[in-house]
Amino acid sequence: MGKLARRHGAELKRGEVWWADLGAYRPREQTGRRPVVIWQSDTLTRVLQSVLVVPLTTNLDRANLAGTAMISSTPVAGPPQDSVALAFQMRAIPKSALQARIRDLDESELEELELATDEALGRVEPKLP
Repeated sequence: MGKLARRHGAELKRGEVWWADLGAYRPREQTGRRPVVIWQSDTLTRVLQSVLVVPLTTNLDRANLAGTAMISSTPVAGPPQDSVALAFQMRAIPKSALQARIRDLDESELEELELATDEALGRVEPKLP
C-alpha cells in the first residue's frame, strides 16, 4: 500500500474504494491517479502483493456500456463525483499503488458491480437497450 495507507495500518477489504496511481498514459485504459474498487477476495488480498481492482471514471456516458456500475458520490466520503465502475477494465495492481481509502460500497453498489463483473466475464449476457 502507499506510505500513508501503510502508516495507518490500513487493511484492504473487497468492496472498498481507494485512491490509486494507475501509472502513465496508455490508450483506451484508465490511468493516473483515480479511485478504484478493491475487487478480489479478502483472503487473496492478505497473501498477495498485488490486488485486483476495478477503475472508476467520471465519464457518465460509460454507464450505458455493459460491464459497468454506477458509484455515487457521497457528501461525507466520496468519491468526489458520481462515477462509473469499469468492470471490463479490471486489472491487478501492486498494493503500493494504493494511496488512501475513500469508503465502502453500499449493498446496491456491490450488487450492481457483481452484475457488471458477470457481464464483463461472460457469465451472463448483457441486457441491451
